[in-house]
Amino acid sequence: MPEKRRCVITGMGAVTSLGRDLEATWDGIVNCRCGISRIALFDPETFPAQIAGQVKGFDLEKYISLDKKQIDFMSRTTRHGVAAAKMAMDSSGIDQEKIDPTKFGISLGTGEEHANLEQFGNVFGAENVYESFVANKYSPGTYSDIGKIWPVKRNANMSSANLSVIFNAQGPSNTSVTACASSGHAIGKAMRYIENGNADLMLAGGCEGLISEFTVAGFGLLGALSVRNDEPEKACRPFDLKRDGFILAEGAGIMVVEELKHAKARGANIIAELSGYGCSSNAYRITDSPADGSGAALSMNWALNDAKKTVDDIDYINAHGTSTMLNDRSETAAIKSVFGEKAYKTPVSSNKSMLGHMIAASGAVEAIVSVMAIKNNLAPATINYEYPDPDCDLDYIPNTPRERNVDTVLSNSFAFGGQNVSLIIESFKG
Repeated sequence: MPEKRRCVITGMGAVTSLGRDLEATWDGIVNCRCGISRIALFDPETFPAQIAGQVKGFDLEKYISLDKKQIDFMSRTTRHGVAAAKMAMDSSGIDQEKIDPTKFGISLGTGEEHANLEQFGNVFGAENVYESFVANKYSPGTYSDIGKIWPVKRNANMSSANLSVIFNAQGPSNTSVTACASSGHAIGKAMRYIENGNADLMLAGGCEGLISEFTVAGFGLLGALSVRNDEPEKACRPFDLKRDGFILAEGAGIMVVEELKHAKARGANIIAELSGYGCSSNAYRITDSPADGSGAALSMNWALNDAKKTVDDIDYINAHGTSTMLNDRSETAAIKSVFGEKAYKTPVSSNKSMLGHMIAASGAVEAIVSVMAIKNNLAPATINYEYPDPDCDLDYIPNTPRERNVDTVLSNSFAFGGQNVSLIIESFKG
């Protein structure tokens, strides 16, 4: 049996509510800042939930020079992804003239474009959409240019397609659309493409830009969002007894995942190794997880088995940790199920307490934070942890990051709909 091809991480980039690049994001994580604030992308006054983790002051042209028509074709989601991908490519030191483009692929987790209400006039070029379509008054000449491309532009695969064109990635191209697990799946699939010999390197991760009236209203009607509007920086409280829901956020996280020999041959700076990927489905309910965390436990066990690790090897767990009552208790139960008594000795934290919940992009950004934890031997904190929940009784690294040896991390992403992903990332040992 041929030797398993190893996957290493050689570049990373991030755009988040804490900063417009990885350095600013990590600095925010280390210093326990919160990127959550009152929504500015639309007027939230009439909404129960009025806060989000927004990317502020973002301008794609500061990252990469592209034709205006190409930029116009990109949604806010895609623009975040392109910026993060450009950072990842630059940090990896890849010379695109010296790589085989047919062995260079894309694997992203994302969703459809989420439009704000004010955009609909631009899209359809008509004040009354009903009159335009239902009353048979549709006329192509009355529609704006953006309206002509919007049915394509809004598709979930457009972020992957744009990255493929920009970076001449002619190898495998995949888009994972599994809600909060999307970019975790995307990174895991990138790993499989490389292991199976379909690619030598992949741009892998996720992007999301869903802060709109529709998503805030929808998740709000489900009772999933925090309404602690007067204290946005204290609203996301994973594992805290007084948590009242998650906070929507936007952004992107992209990494360059590369086959080890390929990375060594070009003299790449290897940051960490991606060694395990596990996934499962709860087959339970759409909007909540089983109380015993059985699906999440299966995902974690698969990842450990894939990486040939035991619970004793895990130095830190980067939790999904959404700040909802049901998710946090279910994830805690899952960790106990997998780790046994070791669960009480393994630090756990949720980056969402500072970043908010980026849905499709969350797993990728949290995997990147996990790499930074390994690189800096620093386990990030869970901020806003003040009131212990008897059902969440693990070590959640409350309020202050912890200096400790971080060699191997388990990073979890669990989605609405019940799809679960767990990744194992470890320090590179040659």
